[in-house]
Amino acid sequence: MTENYFYIEPETARELLSQTKGMKASKRGIDSHVYLVGEYAVLTTSRLKLRIVATRDDGLAYLDELIATLMRLHGQGVAVVPILGYCYDPDSENGTGYIFQPRAKGGELYDDAVTKKYRRSKASYYFPSDVDPKEYILSRTSYISQVSQEHFDKFIGDMLVIMEHDILIDSMGKSNFFYDKTVGFQFIDLDSHTDYRYGLAAKYDSKETCAYAGLVPCHYNLDTRAVKKLGRNALQQLARDNGIIFEKCKAAMLRSKIPEEQVNRALETLQVFGR
Repeated sequence: MTENYFYIEPETARELLSQTKGMKASKRGIDSHVYLVGEYAVLTTSRLKLRIVATRDDGLAYLDELIATLMRLHGQGVAVVPILGYCYDPDSENGTGYIFQPRAKGGELYDDAVTKKYRRSKASYYFPSDVDPKEYILSRTSYISQVSQEHFDKFIGDMLVIMEHDILIDSMGKSNFFYDKTVGFQFIDLDSHTDYRYGLAAKYDSKETCAYAGLVPCHYNLDTRAVKKLGRNALQQLARDNGIIFEKCKAAMLRSKIPEEQVNRALETLQVFGR
């Protein structure tokens, strides 16, 4: 097992690995499991040698650069959850091993494992949840609608900074974002830099991209048949709270100098529920 521990003591990382043995994973992704141990998160991976799945990173140069960039941004107050280090089997085809991170504060923006019933794309790789999805989506949406405009402003501002450093943000899953009432929104599951960083594509417009990704606190592209089963009163509540979230997202984007026409294009494409 090859170890590269940048911001965590080797003894601490090894102890964390030891504690995960026999533990039940707290969360599950496409190709990973997440173990929460105290203030740390230990992630399994089978793709450490890949960048954006298709591009190989056998020497882990892309990953090492990402780790340094995330820690630098974290030190500047950007709400990224940094990577502390990793270990892996160098002989495995795509890099089977573990990644160590601080544990994000608060909870997921929305737990995709619970809300998948209401989305058009119903991924099957999540652990089953016994949480009532109706009560969850209503209460969580109400909670997010009460988040301060200041926290929304920082969310969009941080997102732009991350994108301007060419780091990939996966806004397809709402579980890739956390919210805590003290520290605000946080970004997890950040991938290596974009193709532009390595001279493989033209640079994208970070504000245009943010106009879409910045709407992730809202519900959009919902499964209309599933949503209708909420009932009239619940639908009205969900639409009202989701509309408040949208207005806060939009205000934050405009404060960050994202042109309103870009926000409107994103709104037309994503079809925010209740708008």
